Amino acid sequence: MSVSPALGQTRGHVDEAADRRLVLTHVPLSVGSGARIPARAHPTPSSPSTAQLVLLDSSTVASVAHFEQWGAELRSHGFTRMRTGALAPRHALQAEAAGLACIQELVLLEARPPFDVPTGRHRTVRARRRRMPELPAVDHAAFGDLWRLDLAMLHDVRTATPAARARIVAASSLVRSGRASDGGGAPATGAVAGFLLSGRAGRNGYIQRLAVDPRVQRHGVATSLLADAIAWLRRRKVQRVFVNTHVENEPALRLYRTLGFAELPERLRVFEGPTSR
Repeated sequence: MSVSPALGQTRGHVDEAADRRLVLTHVPLSVGSGARIPARAHPTPSSPSTAQLVLLDSSTVASVAHFEQWGAELRSHGFTRMRTGALAPRHALQAEAAGLACIQELVLLEARPPFDVPTGRHRTVRARRRRMPELPAVDHAAFGDLWRLDLAMLHDVRTATPAARARIVAASSLVRSGRASDGGGAPATGAVAGFLLSGRAGRNGYIQRLAVDPRVQRHGVATSLLADAIAWLRRRKVQRVFVNTHVENEPALRLYRTLGFAELPERLRVFEGPTSR
């Protein structure tokens, strides 16, 4: 199970360890007298010459000129290409006008109260700081080379909302339940079988990143993680919970529909293109 993130905007300060690879940390990029839109960028794990562009304020729509200015700055740092996060339609129009091409389309889904909280088969535990370095390997296995996130990018996801929750299911939980064993290529008993990053901003909740080791998919790991996240958001009295996933990710779409999520007409899109036109 893998769910694509809306890695388009974030907030707050990233600590030095997680932010070491960033080249544009909290630098306000502006064009002329136009609106200043803070952004940062860092190399994508699959292609060091491609910059992942993160907008730090989603309330302001970047113009074509902003994308051109960002491209120039990134080019000065040695990047030949840049990739956006998942953009809503008004942002996507500007990225397209700036010459970037859509490389992924995502379905946006929403759930409203009363939330259907499933019964989780497996115990979830907090993803403490010492375990965070284990998550990129699970993310890579779930999403593949192109869409995997490294530790800095997962930190961006985790800090994208004022309140956040990071939970894991350990492979030992599956062993105890008889769902998996150490043999047959399953993860080692102490390894992370899956994780979920969720967040809350006001009365809105977000399923931000869900990844399960392919070797233990379809064993209830994703459902257990979602049960924990939805229960947490319900306790915080959120009124809407959002999640997005690739338009062709049928397993994820089926799972969300069973949990009461409904597709919205709005689609999110990820763009990529050269830093120079």
